[in-house]
Amino acid sequence: MKKVIYLFILISIISHHADAQWVAQNSGTNQNLYDIEFLNDRTGWAVGDAGVVIKTTDGGNTWVNIPNPSPMYSPNLWSVLPIDSNIVFVTSGKDLIMKSTNGGLNWLIMNFCASCNSSMPGITFLNKDTGWFLGTNKVFRTFNGGVTLDSFYAPWFDNFEIHFKDAYTGVFCGTGRVFKSTDQGETWFDTNVPVGGSFREFRKLGISNDNVWVVGSSSPVYKSTDYCDTWEIITPGQQIGGIPIYFVNDNTGYIGRSLNNLIKTTNGGFNWYQQQTDPNSQAFISSISFSNDTIGWYSCAIGRIYKTTTGGQWITNISSISEVLSDNFILGQNYPNPFNSQTLISFEIATRGNYLLEIFDTKGSRVRELFNGLLNPGRYEIDYDAGTLSSGVYLYRLYGANKSLTRKMILLR
Repeated sequence: MKKVIYLFILISIISHHADAQWVAQNSGTNQNLYDIEFLNDRTGWAVGDAGVVIKTTDGGNTWVNIPNPSPMYSPNLWSVLPIDSNIVFVTSGKDLIMKSTNGGLNWLIMNFCASCNSSMPGITFLNKDTGWFLGTNKVFRTFNGGVTLDSFYAPWFDNFEIHFKDAYTGVFCGTGRVFKSTDQGETWFDTNVPVGGSFREFRKLGISNDNVWVVGSSSPVYKSTDYCDTWEIITPGQQIGGIPIYFVNDNTGYIGRSLNNLIKTTNGGFNWYQQQTDPNSQAFISSISFSNDTIGWYSCAIGRIYKTTTGGQWITNISSISEVLSDNFILGQNYPNPFNSQTLISFEIATRGNYLLEIFDTKGSRVRELFNGLLNPGRYEIDYDAGTLSSGVYLYRLYGANKSLTRKMILLR
């Protein structure tokens, strides 16, 4: 039976037949959530306003409210970091650092300054003992799980996220700056992100190996390939904008924008594509966390949490049009070609198996993965929207059943 199946990859609009790959979860709270972190594909935590702490042990299907770890202060909690199934840290204003060693049943206050008008939004740990906390004009370091804290000057006033790649070398970001230390956090120097005279509010670091990305609320994307020694603007002329940024590997990353707007890259940040999320939500995205390349979550205002198990891919429902078997392995020429933004790509396969359809530029760099999954014999069509790609010649390749076919297409803006 020949089967004609239409797979629409949605970039800027949602088909009314679309099956959302970002699925809303019932968090059990309507408080604003500011940070979400997953230890693995089952255990995760989120924190937010009014001291809310919630935890899941089934991948987010159910969330349990953890009693306010500091009821006498009832602060807004800014960050959470689970170290293992038992140890977890949360932080807040007034340099408050709290720790649980039994999965959230009980909490210890490791640091608090009642007279301090400052926040402590950043946490990073190399293991259960060695870690750093980032706050206003200061960095705390511990070698014993927070029992004792050494304090060092952080040369900036509005600091947000910190990361150490080893025991000596770390970076943190703040308003328009990224600083680096090579002496365990005792001293810091500006890495000179090329922001010019513009205001850039860097709140999150996207990190994969020595690659680091930052983006502000209204800025291009900046990238370093040498752990912040040098920087380049990789989206020149484009104000990508966003607050949370998260990379799952050297190529694939996400940026959360306002009004439940999420964008994704598959080529290290050079091109970004719209992820259609919940059309009924206008909540801002506050934090993103993935447990592997495809399973991830993001948190929003008013207690919203969304999950994907496909890396955020959106496809329409599959429908059978005719019943004739295909005996071919064919990759058709896209139509129209040249095209402006949207074009149709068709292919036929004769063998059931896993197939990959992807797009490359003329330098051989992959710019988009259109489909990667199991298909039955038949004819398929994909409606492709080039999103923010610039005009030029591109190649699209179909691979599967130990065969490969490539064709050329031309994008004209």
